Amino acid sequence: METKRQPSINKTTQFWLIILTPIFILLSHYLAVYPHEFAHSFMAWALGFKSNPLAITYGGTSWLNIFFLMHINENVNYLLMLNTHHRLDISLVAFAGPGITNGLMFILSLWLLKKVFIKTKHFLYYFIFLFNLMNLGNFYAYVPIRTLTPTSMGDAEHFAFGLHISEWWIYSIGTYIVAFLIWHFYTRTLIAAYHTLNIQTTTLQAGLMIICVAILFGFFGMPGFFGYGIICFFLSASSLLAIPGLIVALWPTRNWVKRALIESNSQIKFYE
Repeated sequence: METKRQPSINKTTQFWLIILTPIFILLSHYLAVYPHEFAHSFMAWALGFKSNPLAITYGGTSWLNIFFLMHINENVNYLLMLNTHHRLDISLVAFAGPGITNGLMFILSLWLLKKVFIKTKHFLYYFIFLFNLMNLGNFYAYVPIRTLTPTSMGDAEHFAFGLHISEWWIYSIGTYIVAFLIWHFYTRTLIAAYHTLNIQTTTLQAGLMIICVAILFGFFGMPGFFGYGIICFFLSASSLLAIPGLIVALWPTRNWVKRALIESNSQIKFYE
């Protein structure tokens, strides 16, 4: 097979990538959240518990909802499922959002980031990179942040309730899985992005890394502050407090980052 060279990125392209970052973050967040909520709704509709799968709660036009989607939800009547003795359906509807939809979108985006035709389209590559992060954030916001709530208030609790299992099982097993995915993102996906987007300076590398840490451990780590109980509050507080240490550990001048970038440069090949 004939080897292809990756097109270099000039400073103008990098400038526009920086300028477009807030827009890409907003759009990728929308594309991760809306399918998540529609997945809940469509699953409930398919199981006979909704008449209109498009009838989700869109949340209004407040700035909190427009920029952060704070008030959107699936508008599913879980109590109806319980009262009609369809407890397993509660798990299916709850799992449809993070487990099926965000799971598939995370895998798809990770797969696309490895494809030559994506790597050569730098704006598209950058958007998919952020989209991958947003789907990872949806995992993190539920497991571990909002798994151990005092009442059934979220997807993890509904999933556990429907299966007649303790939320501690989801917390114990799911946290390891999410932790691995987070490790992979910062040690593999982010390093590959430095290479693919030709981000060579410490300033730009640090800037992208800080954005990714702030989104995942800041924004997606905050839900526990909003009435989910003391354990979730503690986990959210721990997530925010971990940010400075994570930035230090992931700083581009760290020896492990330099080694990982050299390894990435030597291993990445482009084929037709």
